[in-house]
Amino acid sequence: MTLEIIVGVIAVSFILLTIFSLLALQRLRKAIKKTDQVLTAMHHLIRELTDPSIELIENANELVVDVKKKSEGLDMLFHPLYRCKKEKLEDSGLGQISDLLRFVSEGIQLFKKLKHEMKK
Repeated sequence: MTLEIIVGVIAVSFILLTIFSLLALQRLRKAIKKTDQVLTAMHHLIRELTDPSIELIENANELVVDVKKKSEGLDMLFHPLYRCKKEKLEDSGLGQISDLLRFVSEGIQLFKKLKHEMKK
């Protein structure tokens, strides 16, 4: 008789455990489904935010490259001035004057070239 009671208690406890496990699994499935919906919405939102950011970064990179090219182009104009500053010529200043005249002539040529490019 006690063996039958023990088996009955074990069977009832197994049934209760199974019912509670099923209820917990259903709640867990709902929570996972809701989490999946939230993550999907966040993924779309992040994608919408990153597309303009990537475009902005690409435009900034192009601008930096363009400024760098133009800066390198202007370096040849300022080279005589850099050299004058570094060397501090010992002669009567004729070397400095020739460098400055070369600088002015290169500036005029650059101005004419820019004027010609703007007319295109």
